[in-house]
Amino acid sequence: MGDAYDFIIVGAGPAGCLLACRLASAFKSDQILLIEAGGENKATQHQGFGDRNFTLATAPGYNWGYKTVPQEHLGQREVDYSRGKGLGGSTAINFCVWTRGPSADYDRWAQIVDDDTWSWANVEERYKKIEKITQPSKEYQRYVDFGEKVSSAQGEVDVGFPKKWDPEFGNYLDDTQYDGYPRALDINSGNPIGLGVVQSSAANGTRVTAATALLSGAPKNLTVLTGQGVVKVIGDGSKIQGVATESGTILAKKEVVLSAGALDTPKILLLSGVGSKSELEKVDIPCIRDLPGIGKNLHDRLFMELVTVRKPGTPHRTSYLPSSPQNLDEARQQWAQDETGPFSEFFLPQMIGYLKSKALVESEEFKKLAPDVQAALQDKTSPHFELFSHILSASVASPEQYLAGAVSFMSLQSSGTVNLRSKDPSDPPLVDPKFLEDAFDKRVAIEAVREAFQFLNSPSLSKDHVRFAAEPESFSDEDVMAFVGKAATSMWHMCGTVAMGKPDSPDTCVDTEFRVIGLEGLRVVDMSILPFLPSAHTQALAYLIGQTAAEKMIAEYSGLDGRQ
Repeated sequence: MGDAYDFIIVGAGPAGCLLACRLASAFKSDQILLIEAGGENKATQHQGFGDRNFTLATAPGYNWGYKTVPQEHLGQREVDYSRGKGLGGSTAINFCVWTRGPSADYDRWAQIVDDDTWSWANVEERYKKIEKITQPSKEYQRYVDFGEKVSSAQGEVDVGFPKKWDPEFGNYLDDTQYDGYPRALDINSGNPIGLGVVQSSAANGTRVTAATALLSGAPKNLTVLTGQGVVKVIGDGSKIQGVATESGTILAKKEVVLSAGALDTPKILLLSGVGSKSELEKVDIPCIRDLPGIGKNLHDRLFMELVTVRKPGTPHRTSYLPSSPQNLDEARQQWAQDETGPFSEFFLPQMIGYLKSKALVESEEFKKLAPDVQAALQDKTSPHFELFSHILSASVASPEQYLAGAVSFMSLQSSGTVNLRSKDPSDPPLVDPKFLEDAFDKRVAIEAVREAFQFLNSPSLSKDHVRFAAEPESFSDEDVMAFVGKAATSMWHMCGTVAMGKPDSPDTCVDTEFRVIGLEGLRVVDMSILPFLPSAHTQALAYLIGQTAAEKMIAEYSGLDGRQ
């Protein structure tokens, strides 16, 4: 048998890093191990904020590089299912968007699991322990109003805005208001409805990851081990005693916590014999705990790029960078040298908008939803789709000028699965999100695309318009769905595969203390535990899950051990 630690945390993403640091700070006599399959992710050339659009595809070793099975409603495409690998997890490759989501989703979460810990009033206080908020420069504050949030934030994760905004961006926001779209001065207020400015996990022109925010000043009783993939948890069928890695065994005196994410956490559990007994038998793995919900309830959302080709001489976002690897390398070097060049001029501030669709609520598909889901989607804070602007696109080549945006589909009802291909730990998980399988999801996509093009064709925004790089042949249901099927892709917001729930629900995998049902000494603390996907980008949620688990575990062990 190998080394022993009091707590072993598997996976150094936002939830795992935050939980490990909080436990180590609270229990200084305990030894905490944070174990990560990937590397340290310290390459400075991949940390520039302006470079965030490229990291997912260009940083070697940062991405697990998963793919889905062919998706029936997306032209039988195998959809990219990128997941961050190494310290920071997906915060090392994401687009740095920081959104909390609508208050209604948290109150619904609390109701589903019967734990008021997740109500908006409670999570809002918990976010203050995570975030370190920075106001934009004075000249831009008419677009953003944080109220008292800046002074009350006490956390380590920088949340703010680029110092420099390109000249066209403020005019763009003003134009959207002239065209009648509401403004959201703080998209993270609990009511995100309207158009606002993206809040980003970045500071001083540099991406902020879970590792850079939390591990650089980690307590001495926290050991961080990289390059060691965990194959499975080990135990006697009722109590988990440690983990098996690619090179040996590590014991846990108290608990093992899986924080490997919504794809790899269920994979580790299934390889350990925790899951549906009948499905485990198919890959010749003995079942130690029959939990049919493991690997089920996979939720994610789709988005589509929408690109406007603009008149010559109008403000735009250039195609210069993605046109060649040499251009990209030169831009990185220039940014590293003096923070000038393309990375200082483009891809910095972005618009984000959360809007409702009257046509969706009036549709037959909406009327067939369960009453509680209908009520949730009709709450004043719940959006039906998301708009983005000022993003990167490779679909238009220089010298043409463009402005790229995206539309994403909220509140999708389809749920998929994460299974094993075999009992070989080196095999990637078999992932089927079943995108657009539910009829309501198709209706969301149709109405969101229609309204997104209405937005782009509004008087103020269309004045410099030449053409769309791609659009449906018409806006009939059939043509819009054909357009979606060709171009929509994952937002990489996967969750729900080890769902939290009430004890009497047959699909519950973890209780409200994050403990895996029926197994002592094992918890799951990551995006797997969500009962549904809130209408938000997911990194803030992942940090919140880590903070919540830390508070619950510290309270539990302080009571058990008499520690304060």
